Amino acid sequence: MQKISTVKGTKDLLGDDLSNHENIVETFSRTCEFFCCSKISTPIIEHASIFTKSLGVSSDVVSKEMYSFTDQGGDPIVLRPEGTAAIARALITNSLQEKQLQKFFYCGPMFRRERPQLGRLRQFHQIGVEFFDNSNFLNDVEIILLAEKFFETLNIRKKVNLQINTLGDFPSRKNYLNVLKTYFSDRKNNLSDESRKRLKTNPLRILDSKNPDDLDIIIHAPRIDESLNDQSKSFFSSLTETLKKLKINFIINPKLVRGLDYYNHTAFEYVTSDEKSQNAILAGGRYDGLVKSLGGNNVGGVGWAAGIERIILITGRIKEKDKKTISFFSTSDLLNDELLIIIKKLNITNLLSINFINSGNLKKKLSKANKIGSIGCIILGEDEWKDEKLIWKDFNSGKQETFPINDIQKFISKIISK
Repeated sequence: MQKISTVKGTKDLLGDDLSNHENIVETFSRTCEFFCCSKISTPIIEHASIFTKSLGVSSDVVSKEMYSFTDQGGDPIVLRPEGTAAIARALITNSLQEKQLQKFFYCGPMFRRERPQLGRLRQFHQIGVEFFDNSNFLNDVEIILLAEKFFETLNIRKKVNLQINTLGDFPSRKNYLNVLKTYFSDRKNNLSDESRKRLKTNPLRILDSKNPDDLDIIIHAPRIDESLNDQSKSFFSSLTETLKKLKINFIINPKLVRGLDYYNHTAFEYVTSDEKSQNAILAGGRYDGLVKSLGGNNVGGVGWAAGIERIILITGRIKEKDKKTISFFSTSDLLNDELLIIIKKLNITNLLSINFINSGNLKKKLSKANKIGSIGCIILGEDEWKDEKLIWKDFNSGKQETFPINDIQKFISKIISK
């Protein structure tokens, strides 16, 4: 019989993998709460129109990668491919558009049918932040600062580089698209097949191409700064000057673009120095047209998302808190209920795990406690039960002592504080 397996491009999370995953989410959540962001969780399934309207039907996500189906009621449904459009939809659905400076953070699985490879899965996990307010460059600065603090806390800021660019406001972006279309059209016979297709749908995406046939053409392509109006220049200049004052290191990458239809002004990425196609671990930018495109008000927005699996590739094993494990067992099965009553009264702390052993003789119980790395055992013996006492056996020193049952909380606090 063939061994049952996961769907291609998905994986189970358990053991160290799950521990790493949860540590990153916990660090991210603490950082966001420090910046006064509220957590939000959107459904994994959404109406397909949420993403066809926001991402554009010509985008790779919509045209090639979305998991979409028609449900029993005839509604076109998709598995959530990204978080930003879903959060914007939630802003409209929950009548939050009138409130100023909405700051949200989220984490959860996303789904895209891509070719699985290192750092890219079909079910992957993202963390993200979205700010909704007027179009103020200081919101862009703050959201980058949040990313800086997050990476500093993970001790990986020195392993990544911040690249930044501007797409200009929507008139500037439109002007640049026309300039690019003219430039690439004159050279379309030398472009790759994929870039010739993008020339018809979104010339901006050609700048993203890694195809060797395109690179010589791209390097001489017109720059976005040649198409910026005064407002766009001022916005980007204010942003970069403030980043310098904050001593946030960045590189201006004029080829960094966002192919999605709703992006404008700021685009940025944190990338590793690896020569890999999946070297971006965090990407974001401004999307002032998104909420309006979904039928909402003309609300500005800026945000970023990062892949947890990609972050884990550069963090390696994250050191967990110094949590200690104590095993509990009785010398008689008749005392198991009494021992559980004692355990029920204990306070939960993030410095302690308890392991209740309910079967086996004394030797086997001690062996089980050792195998899971217990620092010692608290034992309820028959004679001790009569005297309202418990036995503590310390695995490190080999010493054994008794203490009153009523002092168990105080005794455990002393043990785990050593």
